[in-house]
Amino acid sequence: MLKDYTKLWVFGDSYTTPGICLEPHCSFWGLTAHHAGIPLIKNCSRPGNSFDSVCHMLVSMQEQYNWGQDLFIIGIPPLERITVFDDYKDTAYVGNNIDTNTWTTQTFEIASHRGLAGLQNYGADKPFIIHSDRAWTETQILRTIFLITTWLDSKNANYMILNLSKDLDKNNIWGPSEFLLPYSISHPRCILFENTYYGINLNKTPPADYDKFGWNGHHGPAGNMNFFTNSLWPQMKNCNLV
Repeated sequence: MLKDYTKLWVFGDSYTTPGICLEPHCSFWGLTAHHAGIPLIKNCSRPGNSFDSVCHMLVSMQEQYNWGQDLFIIGIPPLERITVFDDYKDTAYVGNNIDTNTWTTQTFEIASHRGLAGLQNYGADKPFIIHSDRAWTETQILRTIFLITTWLDSKNANYMILNLSKDLDKNNIWGPSEFLLPYSISHPRCILFENTYYGINLNKTPPADYDKFGWNGHHGPAGNMNFFTNSLWPQMKNCNLV
């Protein structure tokens, strides 16, 4: 029997932003809302976001949550991104309220991200140890995931954390990841290392904008349906989220 959710919160980057290569009702998060009977989606995604932005909004907006009746999809963007102060540009951040009965959208401002901007690094900042080796970058992400899951589990939150980009390396075991890697691999609310949005479609279902971005592109209806049907929805059932 489905749980009675009133809202679906979606956090991420361009891979979960409404209108990029597909309409919301065809997206994996739109399919989740539809199949779970959720009437309202609060999509807090924006192109170029880092995981730091995702976590900052997720934590900062918690007074708006109904932990018992809200479902959360928390996306992990490409790791080599950072969030920075926007140098007094006062950049606004806009989310989207989506009615799943009509699939109409109304925007709302997210005050906790005003004045911040995202930078795309992709390893260009080699002098900084944070991005000089992906093994360490992934370990830092796993540390953040540990903190976020510990907090959400303490709230009895209904959530999934999804890797939207390149699969994390489940063999990345070394001193700094000695605890974090096994923890993240075994946590049932995390899809990080295989059957990810990127990985389950790799060399099978090309992104809609493959000609521009290759396999790092944004999936259309087919790729979103593949991820939803063969990864996300089954795992949500395994976690008794639906």
